Amino acid sequence: MMRATRALFALVTIPAMLLALGATPTTVAAQDERAAGPTPPRLAFVDGEVSFWRQGADDWSPAQVNTPLAAGDALYAGDKGSFEVQLGSRAVVRGGAGTEIGVESLEVGYLQLKVTSGHAALDLKRLPSGERIEIDAPNGAFTIDRAGYYRVDVDGGTTFSARRGGGATVIPAGGDASQVPDGQQVVLQGTDTATVTASAAPEEDAWDHWNDQRDGGLPAQARSAQYVPPNVAGTDDLDRSGDWRQTPNYGNVWVPRDVPAGWAPYSTGRWVWDPYYGWSWVDDAPWGWAPYHYGRWVYDAGYWGWAPGPVVAAPVYAPALVAFFGAGA
Repeated sequence: MMRATRALFALVTIPAMLLALGATPTTVAAQDERAAGPTPPRLAFVDGEVSFWRQGADDWSPAQVNTPLAAGDALYAGDKGSFEVQLGSRAVVRGGAGTEIGVESLEVGYLQLKVTSGHAALDLKRLPSGERIEIDAPNGAFTIDRAGYYRVDVDGGTTFSARRGGGATVIPAGGDASQVPDGQQVVLQGTDTATVTASAAPEEDAWDHWNDQRDGGLPAQARSAQYVPPNVAGTDDLDRSGDWRQTPNYGNVWVPRDVPAGWAPYSTGRWVWDPYYGWSWVDDAPWGWAPYHYGRWVYDAGYWGWAPGPVVAAPVYAPALVAFFGAGA
């Protein structure tokens, strides 16, 4: 695997260096584009000890920010650890210490997650029409189809609450479906046949406040949203880490701040094998999601920038669109 990774890395960096030296306009593709499929969730934040498991691996490994998650993947936060998975623009699921979350199924318009232990929060400020999320717990399942704030706690039994305009359907093990309206919680007890106890959702606690702080200070809409297609994750990271410039050759281009002299895209990160998309690029930078899976990197006027392309309703994710455009010297 190491040899394959180095070979792919060389295919990327050599054209990048040539263009940086003023080569004529060209396009370099490191791999064929695959037919459009579901946009994978993105591991957006890691704090403390967080482990990642991919189906077929021999063991858990340290979690890496910007890893695209596939069906069969799982994340686990150790003592004092936490993580955040971004499902789309302003739609995230977070896990705290002792929490394990797995991706059971990933389809267009349908995401199935499994919370095995701990406490998880789904902060869905936006959920596109027609999107559904299913949360499986040891003794029940919950279906979410609208924006809101949701919490799942698994510790012997399962506690689920809906807030901030949310609402869900619960199907307890061995039982019938019922609704969890906004401001309510249900507690499931038992395994083969779970009992359901409904009540008003309790006051928010330290875990809920931590989730709120993760979004603290965000404007109602990211500035990058006017340039980037809707539902693309990572637009807030673009605002925090770069600036938009109007260029004569490529239109609006995003340029990262605080990169070292001579920096080029695809120079800090690694390739990982995705069971659906094949080789996928995982960049080390916190902002390294959207610029490596949508649009193109361009070299113009002595600097690298990311051109997202036209704003469309349904942007197509790619594992790594390694294409470089240069305007020449």
